[in-house]
Amino acid sequence: MPTSTFFRLPDERRDRLVNEAIIEFSERSYTEASLSQIASRASIPKGSVYQYFEDKLDLYRWLLTEEAPRRKREFIGAAPREGDFWARLETFIERGMAFLVEHPRLARLSASAAAPTAVVEVRGLYKAICEAGIEELRAVLEEGTRDGALDAPDLDIATRFVSTVIGPGLTDVILHELGAELHEVLASDSLRKRLNLKRRRALAHQAILFIRNGLGSERKTR
Repeated sequence: MPTSTFFRLPDERRDRLVNEAIIEFSERSYTEASLSQIASRASIPKGSVYQYFEDKLDLYRWLLTEEAPRRKREFIGAAPREGDFWARLETFIERGMAFLVEHPRLARLSASAAAPTAVVEVRGLYKAICEAGIEELRAVLEEGTRDGALDAPDLDIATRFVSTVIGPGLTDVILHELGAELHEVLASDSLRKRLNLKRRRALAHQAILFIRNGLGSERKTR
């Protein structure tokens, strides 16, 4: 994790280092990524990086498990939380797709962690990312349970069900529509532009209809 020295850096210098690290790790595999390249592009001595992070793995782990999820939470959380639970969940889903469109490097960084690797230290990071995302979704679904919009006796199962629908399931639908692989979408502005606001809203609405059929409270849908 970052040292206290890192957090005492001027904002501009800290942001430059983080952004260059995101570029490096999103464009290259963990093995190929270089601290020297990150330091060079951030205009700082390579030795300074070791004042902020223990090593390359420390920086990579922090980006994946802390910084990228934080930025995504802020991006999704910036959307107005209006309407009933289902409307709020629909917005949550749409903003998740919008994050892929507007922050492809961060999405590419997270996706790269899912690739098979021989580096033992890196294994398990993607699972940690997924589990963190599931916990955030669980908190959202807890709102629906409290509101009476959900009938979910086992919230853990419900959360993983919904996570599958709006994660791998929705991703598969998007890739099928675009006729491309995920890495191609994340690398192509023209492909991502096809996933515009109107289409994202339509897909999010379809996802909500699917989820409501599985989890919707009977007293709310009759």
